[in-house]
Amino acid sequence: MEIDETSAIELKKIRDLQASFDKSMKVLESHIAESITNKEKLDSIKRDLKEANEKFLEAERCLEDFKVDIQNPTEQDNKVK
Repeated sequence: MEIDETSAIELKKIRDLQASFDKSMKVLESHIAESITNKEKLDSIKRDLKEANEKFLEAERCLEDFKVDIQNPTEQDNKVK
């Protein structure tokens, strides 16, 4: 009788351990999936920032060209005035 009780207790411990392991694995899988999603979002943000930076640099170049044009009017511009 004592052996059956010990076996039952050990079996319950094993089942509890298995359930705990399964729960831990689900949490781990969830965290891995979240990490992958976050990495994809960060990559997307990096691409967007790079594109915005390129557009900003282009706008800056255009403003510099416009500034030069204003400071140094051409002969044709003077004839129009």
